[in-house]
Amino acid sequence: MAVLPPDPVFCLKSDMGHVHSLCFPITNESYASKLLAAAENGFIYFWDLETNRLQHKQSMGDSIQVVHSLQNDIITQEKSGLVKLWTIENNSNYELSKTYTCNGGYCRSVLLDENLIVPQEDSTLDIIQIKTMTKLNRLVPHKPKLGNVMCIQKVELGGKIYILGGYETGDIILWDYDTSQPCGHLKLREYITSLTFDPVSGRGICGNASNTLQIFTIDRNFNITLKCDISITNDGCNIVKLRRDRKIFVSGGWDGSLRLFSWKSLRLLVVLSEHRGAVTDVQFSPKTVRYWEANIMAASGSDGMISLWNLYN
Repeated sequence: MAVLPPDPVFCLKSDMGHVHSLCFPITNESYASKLLAAAENGFIYFWDLETNRLQHKQSMGDSIQVVHSLQNDIITQEKSGLVKLWTIENNSNYELSKTYTCNGGYCRSVLLDENLIVPQEDSTLDIIQIKTMTKLNRLVPHKPKLGNVMCIQKVELGGKIYILGGYETGDIILWDYDTSQPCGHLKLREYITSLTFDPVSGRGICGNASNTLQIFTIDRNFNITLKCDISITNDGCNIVKLRRDRKIFVSGGWDGSLRLFSWKSLRLLVVLSEHRGAVTDVQFSPKTVRYWEANIMAASGSDGMISLWNLYN
């Protein structure tokens, strides 16, 4: 008899509507107790994972595509390209501190220490300092007519940091973070939507608008090579994410499915079909959630729900 897919341990529901992004805040606590959700309606929702209840919500803009947490501050990025730094005082509501404007489309920014990598016009990326919201440098591709950058991923190679960008044309470009110079390139399928990378094995995963996930490698000489394709049932993948223990990776599809794969064998383990709209983001808790006594996976969707999972731990 076939083994049935597991159920989520809990589903968080409110008036969120379309949820674009999730964030587990990094705190000094020894466990994960909060989850932030950025919604199309311009609100950030603060979920308490000790009670699985909504603790607070606050209007922070319009169509918030991504939310980041940095110590006690919050960074939001809107569909318009407006990036906002929010600070909190006396445990009251967050107050707007500084802003920065990027014009690179809907690509999500990436937090890197106390800097932020944001999409900019003409297929470029800006490195900005968060505390001052000022530009430190610009990453310029060595190829023309790439279209908008669609996703950004931090890459570690040989103890150094690099930035990988995926484009509408299917190109992925690797930059040296210290010198801001491009150092690697590969052409994959068009309309790349998401990237993730494993610094131990040197392998990465690319999701796109097709029904194929692509596995690539980056070697010490920055040669980026396509290794294989993984076919999935339906077109469109919004997010690919590798769990921290490097045992599984997950893809979130336009069809609402969460597909979990073995990272070692690339074999499909299970398809989770809890969501009734496209999966928009997947995040793994950095620490144990006490309520479940486990590290959990959180997935958001266009259906206005966040599903929580305890899988293969």
